[in-house]
Amino acid sequence: MEEKRNKELHEKMLSIVDLIEQGVDRNQTSVDTITFYQDFEFTQSGFKDNNVFVAKVQNLKDSTTTYEIYSESSNSLIATVNEHGKLHFMPEYIEKLREDYGKYFTRLKLEDSDFELPDELQVDDVVLTKSEMAQSKEEKQHNSLQKGMVKETSQEDKEQQEESEEQETKASEEESQKEEIANKKGIPTHSILFVRANSNFYKDHPELESNLYFYRDNSGVVKAEYIDENGNSQPSKFFEDSQTSLRQETVSIGNDGNPVTKNVPYQVMRTKGLNSIDKDIRDIRININIDSYGYLDIEEARQGQNGEWLSHDIELNGRDYNSRAVNETTSIRSRKADPSKQTEGYEKAQANEVAKEDGIQYDEMYLAAHADQIIQSLVDEGYQREEAISIFNYMLGEENLSMQEARARVDKEIENKFRKKEEDIQGDEEEGNGENEGGSTVKRQPGGRSIGEDAYERRFNI
Repeated sequence: MEEKRNKELHEKMLSIVDLIEQGVDRNQTSVDTITFYQDFEFTQSGFKDNNVFVAKVQNLKDSTTTYEIYSESSNSLIATVNEHGKLHFMPEYIEKLREDYGKYFTRLKLEDSDFELPDELQVDDVVLTKSEMAQSKEEKQHNSLQKGMVKETSQEDKEQQEESEEQETKASEEESQKEEIANKKGIPTHSILFVRANSNFYKDHPELESNLYFYRDNSGVVKAEYIDENGNSQPSKFFEDSQTSLRQETVSIGNDGNPVTKNVPYQVMRTKGLNSIDKDIRDIRININIDSYGYLDIEEARQGQNGEWLSHDIELNGRDYNSRAVNETTSIRSRKADPSKQTEGYEKAQANEVAKEDGIQYDEMYLAAHADQIIQSLVDEGYQREEAISIFNYMLGEENLSMQEARARVDKEIENKFRKKEEDIQGDEEEGNGENEGGSTVKRQPGGRSIGEDAYERRFNI
């Protein structure tokens, strides 16, 4: 995130903190943390909002914790969370949702919803801790008295530096371990993959040995071992060696937590005793893929009660973490994992690809269950979110339009809005030689095209 944007967010966050702490319960409330989320999902309510601030408030009078949620765009409070974790949306915010979402609004669960914070921050999210807030206030006071004076390193900075150094040490130790293993086995280091100690793989399977790693030997077989307390490699008791005869067709999960592709892995490993609590999962295996450069990639594959297989990445050292959506969808701990539901949803979505082209109506139950997915797919096509919601509303409404008919209806509405805007601009140009009311000039792109014309071209002439 750019430094200017980061500074702007910090200023807004501090102003919200001041607003809360100087409110009705002055000296009785203290903001513990405030976090900016670029995309925040109200999990149980069924919708997301962009650019929101979530403040965690400590109530000193009764020692309870509540939350206040603010919108950056409107600079207003949009929801509160009481000490029991229940969401309460502001009436004006509910009215805004009713206007923005149309018929889809009736699908939202706004009453008696439990509040959940994301498990992890995304790349553009920003968090301010209590110590950072205090530091920012102190810096303001300090700078007003002595500008240009170098600030002392805060305790938070020291802790972050120590943590960074610790991570570098661990990374160096792991590289040494990999090199030692590679030398002993006569294999390249990229054929060895260590599982992250804080990965969802360990959280779902706490019985696994620590310091677990997978490697591909010189015969091309993938095996699982771990480093014991004496620093020696030992075979893991939870995995068998990989085989090519087990190569089951598998649906894989994308970064948004939805199934996206179906393929056959290069090899498959059987597992032993990895699941005894989630009855939606019949079996667990490890899918293995090798890219064109010989690099190893592994996934956890689960068989649902319908017999189909669903896979997702295992979080590995040196690789990206899985998204929160993937970890939530596949969590055995929360019992949210249901491979059958995902694979059946994938098959149904594939079947409905024909519906998109042929104008066949979606089943209403399918629409209700996949509302977010359908809307997001339309956004990915290039529609604005409000346009995508309009398409969905036409499909779900009394007219029960097909996807093709609903898109055509909204495309026509977009075209009409564009033409009206062009007529207004043309009228203004004739009257004021290219000036709008108030004297502002119509902004045009090089070659005489307006921004509206540019958008129209993208929409209808891709």
